[in-house]
Amino acid sequence: MTSLIFGVRLDELASVDQLRGVATGFLDGDRVFRIFTPNPEILLRARDDAEYADLLRSADLALPDGTGVAIVEALRSGRSVRRWPGVEIAGMLLRLAAERGETVAFVGGSPDVAERAAARWGALPGLKVVVAGAGVAVHEDGMARSMAREDETVDVIRSTAPTIVLVGLGAPKQERWIERHADAFPSVRIMIGVGGAFDIWAGSKRRAPRAFRTLGLEWLWRLALEPRRLPRTLRATVVFPVLAMFDRAG
Repeated sequence: MTSLIFGVRLDELASVDQLRGVATGFLDGDRVFRIFTPNPEILLRARDDAEYADLLRSADLALPDGTGVAIVEALRSGRSVRRWPGVEIAGMLLRLAAERGETVAFVGGSPDVAERAAARWGALPGLKVVVAGAGVAVHEDGMARSMAREDETVDVIRSTAPTIVLVGLGAPKQERWIERHADAFPSVRIMIGVGGAFDIWAGSKRRAPRAFRTLGLEWLWRLALEPRRLPRTLRATVVFPVLAMFDRAG
């Protein structure tokens, strides 16, 4: 099932098994598939940026992230809607890649963070993880002024021939990077923006305890750790739901 918020399509999947089936189909396909995880901040940006909204609509799979999105979708549809944090989708993809003996590339994150995250997952039997672009600095327009040169990142991905590329540059940079490079790598079948997943895997940031995640209060945990996030949190938890509920045209 699908729905629209601010003109951006959101797909609805009910279980990890269902997601795994879709991902397996992508990996067995003959082209690259884009996975995005729109959250309240991403959707608010898309509301004011038609070009970015068009980019998000190019996704082959767009799964709702963030409690605010799940609440709006549930109120609209009258049923519970699952939210899909990028870190969880990426974790599933890495485990699936390990089962299939695939290679996965990490793009983004600081060098030490990306390396530590890669080392953690690289210990999984059957999985090869390569750090293709740690330290890449991407500006708002999506163009790279890189600490690790953009062409070097592309060369690493081409030479290591991964089937999955995880891009941890944060929104909107990661979606724009994916758009620019989606057709550049013959081996790649899935590209996904994963936000701060590398920081969590590397241990440089702590994810909310399971109880907070189950109750949809992960935003409160992050706010407690980073009070400076208050303006962003208010936009996601107050401004977004109000605007989205009155978004009759989708």
